[in-house]
Amino acid sequence: MPPRGAARPRAPPTPPAAGAPAAFSALEVVQRFQTMLQAQERSPCTVKQYGHIARTFLGYVGKPLDEVESRDVEGFREYLVLRRHYSKNSLYTTVRGLSCLFRSFGIAIDRGLDPPRRPERLPRYLNEEETHRLFEIARGSPRDYAILHVLGYGGLRVGELCALRIEEIEFDRNVLHVRSGKGDKDREVLMEEKTHDAVERYLADRSLAGIQSPRLFPVTPVTVERMVRKRAAEAGIAQRVTPHVLRHTLATALLRRGCDIRYIQKLLGHASVATTQIYTHVDTQALREAYTRARPEY
Repeated sequence: MPPRGAARPRAPPTPPAAGAPAAFSALEVVQRFQTMLQAQERSPCTVKQYGHIARTFLGYVGKPLDEVESRDVEGFREYLVLRRHYSKNSLYTTVRGLSCLFRSFGIAIDRGLDPPRRPERLPRYLNEEETHRLFEIARGSPRDYAILHVLGYGGLRVGELCALRIEEIEFDRNVLHVRSGKGDKDREVLMEEKTHDAVERYLADRSLAGIQSPRLFPVTPVTVERMVRKRAAEAGIAQRVTPHVLRHTLATALLRRGCDIRYIQKLLGHASVATTQIYTHVDTQALREAYTRARPEY
């Protein structure tokens, strides 16, 4: 017992529960939301993108998260479409981000969280001559040359490329280990001889430059995106080229050369072969050749 007349010690304050965001400012909600996403091992790109969605939404509604109603969500969607001119793809991503936000804080919203149906567009890709030009234009830069080979021959997503660590490369087996790819799935990616040589040349070059990092390419996705666009322009390629275009290029080229679609699915890390099947609709010439080989003689 404390001495008579002494002030009684106060009990420590009870921290607010994760599902009670009323005590949080909008900034705290976003920070806690991003921390939850990181704990779920979401990709850095998803953490950043969903954080931006949460920040934009809370700025629009101007009220605590636990006071948000379905009409607020519906009003926000109308604002994005009518005032910000969001495409269906952008709106789809935004709704997915909001759904994750409310779910993370245990808040139920009745309406407004049904994502729109996205238009089915055929993926853009380069032909093999364009891809060769792209690689050759970067030959003078060991880093750019290696990055393009890993993207173009390995089919990695740009986030997977930037997260790849040197220790995850088996040079004796010519294999890259992609850890926690999309959907938190690990997979092995084959590294053919040209990529092997490009990566070894780059590692020797960066060692001479004194670059020390556990990551193979200590760069950001934005840096890679800019480099790919710059090199494509230098190579005289008219269409807009991104790292994902190189992923589509690999899948299309493999399919054209007769690779089983199930192997392409495994290489790209698709959860379902239905996702990979979009490439069967891309190349008319491959379709024509396959039809000619298999057509019946009535």
